[in-house]
Amino acid sequence: MAAPEAQQTPSPTVMRRYVLESTDSLDGLVLEQDAKLPDITSPTQIRIRIKAISLNARDIQIATGQYPPHSVPKGLVPVSDGCGVVESVGAQVTHFKVGDHVAPVFPQGHHWEEHLTLKSLRRGLGGGIDGVAAEYFVCDEEEAVRIPSNFSYLEGATLPIAFGTAWSSLYGHQPKLQAGETVLCLGTGGVSLCAAQLALGAGARVILTSSSLDKLDKAERLLRPLASPGAPKNVIQTIDYSLIKDWDEEVRRMTHGKGVDFVIEIGGRGTLGRSIRSTRAGGLVAVSGYMSVYKTIPREILEEDIAQTILYSAANVRGVFCCNREMLKACVSALEVGGAKPVVGKTFKFDQLCEAYKYLEAGKHMGKVCIELE
Repeated sequence: MAAPEAQQTPSPTVMRRYVLESTDSLDGLVLEQDAKLPDITSPTQIRIRIKAISLNARDIQIATGQYPPHSVPKGLVPVSDGCGVVESVGAQVTHFKVGDHVAPVFPQGHHWEEHLTLKSLRRGLGGGIDGVAAEYFVCDEEEAVRIPSNFSYLEGATLPIAFGTAWSSLYGHQPKLQAGETVLCLGTGGVSLCAAQLALGAGARVILTSSSLDKLDKAERLLRPLASPGAPKNVIQTIDYSLIKDWDEEVRRMTHGKGVDFVIEIGGRGTLGRSIRSTRAGGLVAVSGYMSVYKTIPREILEEDIAQTILYSAANVRGVFCCNREMLKACVSALEVGGAKPVVGKTFKFDQLCEAYKYLEAGKHMGKVCIELE
């Protein structure tokens, strides 16, 4: 029996949702038109009407059977990142009320711990448990956060993974970002641009890389307003690695031989060696992706001894997943004050989710790929 609801707004009895009938390819992503609406079964649960979701590389890996940490249940509702409005609350809910704009936490139950364990990952939305590619989502009130008050639903849908991972990379471990330091962001995807925004808001310098001069120019224009008043022109610098193969040497030149303090490393083995060589002794290379695995990697890079590179760099190299709930709340507070907003590169409709997956997989996007629900 469903628990009594203290507040609620009228809702249908069925909803649309996606399920993964198989993980052999994106063809396994199926839209169900009349799935049962999820009930509130605990007095501390809330039901969220999902208004927008956003995609991450993880979502493609899960849908195509390439997600290594754990197996994926058949019939899973995919997608990790979503945002919506609280539509109903259980009788004992105190954190939220009907009408609040919230985002479910990824992963559910990861509240305080610094390190994300395999047990926590198995509670990750859209991978271990059902995600947010549905018109309604139910969770405990402890498993959601308010989005920044100046965020739209589309912008709020980027919060848990993209901003959460960026925040964890800069503040979740040692060393932590300080004003005046330099952050190297690889590419112009969601996590990298979110990290650049947070870094500029904290008074740091940013170096962006891309193989597209057009993307770099656009990113610099979008980021420039976030720099502190009076910041020098070189507070944002860019490197087109289609023209500068040895971009690690260019980073060293830009930093007068010192190297950067942080690297937002999303490329994996195709870029990791250069990222380490771009970093000062004691700096942090925050590894949160391995996108270069989908590209042809030159033999000399594949044959590099990464252990030796790490050893002689004296840099800190660590894997970074999304932050815990309390860190995510701190990130929201910083965004409220600093005014940074995510870059939404392209938006699709809910019935175009498969098309959105393919667009992200093609790697032509800048910023976040989002899906809007009616």
